[in-house]
Amino acid sequence: MAVKDLVELFDPETTSRRLSSTRSQGDSVRHTDAPPPPELPKEHSADPQARYAPPKFLAHPLLRRREPSQAEDDGEDVALLADVQPPGVEQDEDTTGSSRGQYGHDYSVDVTDGLPRASGRSYPNSRLPFGATTTPTPEGIPLSSPRKPINDSLTSIPPRPPVSPDLPAESSTSSVTIVSHAQKLTLITTAVPRGNTRLGPHTPIPLTTLFSRKAPPLYLPKLDDYISSLPIPAYVASEQTKKPPTPTMFPPMQALSNTKKTLADLEHNAMVPPSWRNWSGIFSTLLSFTIGITGSSALASYYSVQGLFDTFQIFALILSTIGQYAHRCVDFSSHPNILALNFASTITESTVLLVICMLVSGLLLFYFYSATSQCTTIRVPEGHQPLEYPKHSWLILLASFVLTVIYLPISTMAMHIMVWSDDLWVIPNPYTNATSNPPTLAPLGPSDEYRAPLDFCWTTTMRLDEVNFAPVLIILATACIAGLTVWFPVHLYRTIKRVVPIVDRYTELGAPRSSSDMNREYQRLLNRDRNPLNFLYSGFRRGWGSYESTFLLAKLTTLLITAVIDPQNCLFRTLSSKWVAVSRQIILLLAMLVYFILQGVFAPFLNPVNNASEWISRLNYVLTSAVALGVALDIPGSNILNGVVLDIIYILTYGLGFYFTVISMAINRRLVKRLARRIDFSIDIFSPRVDLSQSSPHTRRRIWQEALITLFLINRDTEIPKGQEMDFKEARNGEFPPYLTNFKGTSGERMVENLKILREVGSISYYKAIALISGPDAPLFRHLEKDIQNHFIGPDCYWKPPDAPVPGCTRFFGDAWWIPFPPTLVIRYDDGPLRALQDLSQLEEYVSQNSSPHVRRKCEIRLALRALDGLVVMWPYDYMRNVGEDTKWCGCRKRYDAHAVIHYKTCTLRIKRKGTLPWEGTDFGSGFEVELTYAKGVTVDGTVIGLTDDLDLTQPLARFLSLNEGLIAEHLVPLEMALRSYRHHTRRECQWKADVLTYQFLTAVYNQPRFPADVVDVVQELERDPCVRDLVCTSRPILEITYERWSAASASELTTWWYVFWDDLWRRNYDTIDALEEHASDFNPHYPSSIAYTPLPRAALETFLVQRGLLHNQPKWGDFFDAGFLNKMYLRMNDIVFHGSHGANILHLGEDDVSEFDMEEVDMKTLMQPSTLGTGAGTDYDDVSIRARPYYRWEGMLDDGLRRSKPKHRPLLAKLAVWFGLSPFWRSGVESKGLALDVCVMDGRYVLLDSVDIRSGSLDDDNDNLRLKAV
Repeated sequence: MAVKDLVELFDPETTSRRLSSTRSQGDSVRHTDAPPPPELPKEHSADPQARYAPPKFLAHPLLRRREPSQAEDDGEDVALLADVQPPGVEQDEDTTGSSRGQYGHDYSVDVTDGLPRASGRSYPNSRLPFGATTTPTPEGIPLSSPRKPINDSLTSIPPRPPVSPDLPAESSTSSVTIVSHAQKLTLITTAVPRGNTRLGPHTPIPLTTLFSRKAPPLYLPKLDDYISSLPIPAYVASEQTKKPPTPTMFPPMQALSNTKKTLADLEHNAMVPPSWRNWSGIFSTLLSFTIGITGSSALASYYSVQGLFDTFQIFALILSTIGQYAHRCVDFSSHPNILALNFASTITESTVLLVICMLVSGLLLFYFYSATSQCTTIRVPEGHQPLEYPKHSWLILLASFVLTVIYLPISTMAMHIMVWSDDLWVIPNPYTNATSNPPTLAPLGPSDEYRAPLDFCWTTTMRLDEVNFAPVLIILATACIAGLTVWFPVHLYRTIKRVVPIVDRYTELGAPRSSSDMNREYQRLLNRDRNPLNFLYSGFRRGWGSYESTFLLAKLTTLLITAVIDPQNCLFRTLSSKWVAVSRQIILLLAMLVYFILQGVFAPFLNPVNNASEWISRLNYVLTSAVALGVALDIPGSNILNGVVLDIIYILTYGLGFYFTVISMAINRRLVKRLARRIDFSIDIFSPRVDLSQSSPHTRRRIWQEALITLFLINRDTEIPKGQEMDFKEARNGEFPPYLTNFKGTSGERMVENLKILREVGSISYYKAIALISGPDAPLFRHLEKDIQNHFIGPDCYWKPPDAPVPGCTRFFGDAWWIPFPPTLVIRYDDGPLRALQDLSQLEEYVSQNSSPHVRRKCEIRLALRALDGLVVMWPYDYMRNVGEDTKWCGCRKRYDAHAVIHYKTCTLRIKRKGTLPWEGTDFGSGFEVELTYAKGVTVDGTVIGLTDDLDLTQPLARFLSLNEGLIAEHLVPLEMALRSYRHHTRRECQWKADVLTYQFLTAVYNQPRFPADVVDVVQELERDPCVRDLVCTSRPILEITYERWSAASASELTTWWYVFWDDLWRRNYDTIDALEEHASDFNPHYPSSIAYTPLPRAALETFLVQRGLLHNQPKWGDFFDAGFLNKMYLRMNDIVFHGSHGANILHLGEDDVSEFDMEEVDMKTLMQPSTLGTGAGTDYDDVSIRARPYYRWEGMLDDGLRRSKPKHRPLLAKLAVWFGLSPFWRSGVESKGLALDVCVMDGRYVLLDSVDIRSGSLDDDNDNLRLKAV
């Protein structure tokens, strides 16, 4: 039963008089008024409720189905359809060839949709199949009768009928015209005249009122009639004939569901661990908490040698008690002095404790350096060598965590030693309760045995005849400050900069990501990042991953100010304690105020709630410092400041900190979403910029591409091997395309690699590369590629750009490697940066330069020197050693008076490299600095043998090569064999990848929905791997049903929008809205029974939602769907269907603006006004995570209140709800003036004024006088 028949159940008499319309007639309704509904008999028109009786819609299968979806598969497959005979409609070759690639695909694929509409939403060639070049393929699934669903064959859609003669001639869409994406963005919308209806005086209704939860329903009879005329897809009809109870998904999505994995899990070949097993997340939380506690200035007084010693003593006594009661093997109580660290004297205790801490810190620092050196080489190695992660990554994680935790206490303790605080004084503090400054003290003893009473600074004893250990402590403290305090955060900063994830600049559709989209993609990458240092940067947003090191320094500043500017140390002991304390509080207040402002400006944390939490923490520091300053100044009421006020500050700030911690949990974010009844979308679903053409990237990605990649990743012959790590060699700044390492030979790997390349380089570059390897220049390119791979990759390759010099490069030699697609020659210079060559002319010049005799002679010299690397060679050298004392006084060095000459005959030749490329025991990395070592401390560079930057064969160099000719001949052959082996392996792997799955597959099949027969033909022509051929041939039924799904969803703009709406609603909200999960078969587009394939009139949709508990006749507080939300849905649908016609929406921008606009005109008029441009990157995965982002343009505009003028500035507290975790969205720009719609309330519902006779107060298509109610 078609949806049209469902509508006709309202009244049997209406059925005989309702016009039937085909899908092509449905398209033409955009440019002319829909046929007016037939005149109803009086007995029906007298009762307004007679035209909708929701209970009669229960006959529709979607409305009958109320049982929860089942996870089990009943074994029944969806009915498969036969082949299609394409119509023989010719298309002008000139109109398609200019902007399409080899397989007819438009280069201008961009998911950030433009406004591709001219003359009343006319999509030039919008209903032609995506891969059509000269013969259009069917656009959908027509019905021979609206009542008879297609279930036996795929039939072709006839071409669009001519435009109605009632429309102006210039609005005709019968001619086929290709409009580029750039042109689409610059076209001016010219709406078809709406007629001569005079609306008369009226008051437009603000959209905020129309979309409110308790708004009256919006009545759109013409839209309901149009929706009723849409045919039902064949697979939906097939599902209706099945018997419950087990709904079945479309293939291959059922197989994907059976794996219990997501598509992202299969692409990465790894699953995201749950939070309780995610050690990076656990350590990141512990680290933030620990730094927040240890960085408090209130604990600074405990960060001293004595304070740490007291802590160990208390801990030791507790262990002693535990040991006695637990009857441990070791009797802790028998060693009280060792356990409690009770040594002979305070200075001995301090020295022993400090030495232990320094040794532990030093060992951890050494391990951290050696381990992170391996971590940081993840993206540094050259060539195609695989990425190697450290074997014991948990040790790196633990060492990094411990170092970060002890950083603040140990650094502060070392600074206490440097300033010699009072806990190191060998006598009681004489300044305590002193009446004079300096205090008067009696001598400690005879002056020849004891120091003066106040001479206790930087000494460990007051006796002159005892050893002073203060220099030892100072040296240790200095080493601690140099190593831990200074070097550790700097090295941590550099390390994190090198290992943070790289975000692909494009989506899987090849469209560029916006900054907001890249931020959300960065969050997804963090969840799957396997680097052991992930916990150090996972809490910070893109571009601020190294903030942890800066965060440590900021916390350290607080502690150092508190520790150093203190009257109880040797630096400030002679000054007034009051004014020293006042100065300290002033400096501390200024420092905290600066950090507070910087935190508010930069907001480095990934989660806005964490930014708010840190902001409150900094505010706590500022307020506490201000209170401490008031107490230090002893202002009136200081006791209150130090008591009640301080307690209030602590309660408020720490209370808010606890709130932020709780609200940022995932379970609480979902709870807030439920309480707010918020429905999330990944695109600006209500925007007129959303591409609804047949080539819409949204439907293509969500149906065709999703099914294809699922086929490759779940099939036993093509899936990625278990345990295979999908690691890519990437450039941090995008200099060269990614390359999959550790290739195992499966087409699933190659499919993922192709997608990775597309996400990195974009669709335009991808298609240009396809044209290069398969177009007219293909023979020349293959010849160049063969020469490069056989002779000109590896070390000692030469490239001197003919146009511009390379900064800092003098030799123009380096290590080169070849990336097969997009074809790229990458060379890293020995003494300069990296360069990538992609143009055919550049590759020709590269081969020409490396083939010249002059360059070949230099390469032979370099190869001969490489053969001597690490060997003892012959080269006499006289070393002149100075004899005497080398002294320096006031910057003047004393000259030596005597010299001794040592004659050497042999030395060890070594080549220092900048990069690394190990192969069969030889390092082919870039860098060529020759050093000759004769003895320890006697090392000279290559100039002594005549080496120059130009590598000319000088006389000394020729003599050197002659002296070592035997060694060169002996070791040159193995070196050349290793180099040939490396080039052969690289060439073979590149060819292996192309044989397993070609790069054209992405453009010819994946990115172009086709008839299954065409897919089989293309694959048989392109692919050589039997697994890929067999997969496509055996999966032809799956491709047929997938193509049918895509055709039905792309049949018209309305069906496209309807599908994208419900698909996105399911993907983003199924884990929050319980009814969606309970009735998954009714909402999940992977089921044939999903509502996504069957647009419903409003009354039918209301009944559908009521039956599934998402809507109630008497609205409830917890309803996610309400009258206002449905008004927004159907208002957008009405604009899609009747744009530029008599039934279109008439909008007003602002409160006093009498100009009339449609949605496209409003979009153009407000293009640069509010919020973020674009409609979002779309849905790459079933990602239900709640990620913060700015509002899309129309998301914000539809919620803006009506005002007379546009505000000049964004509201100051625009992100207040985001900071408190109440909403993940905020306005990033100024608000608009708001929108209003020409509607009125008639019989308890909104009606468009275009369909109302203002003078009589009646609907245009009714003869009944209906009273016009005041709003």
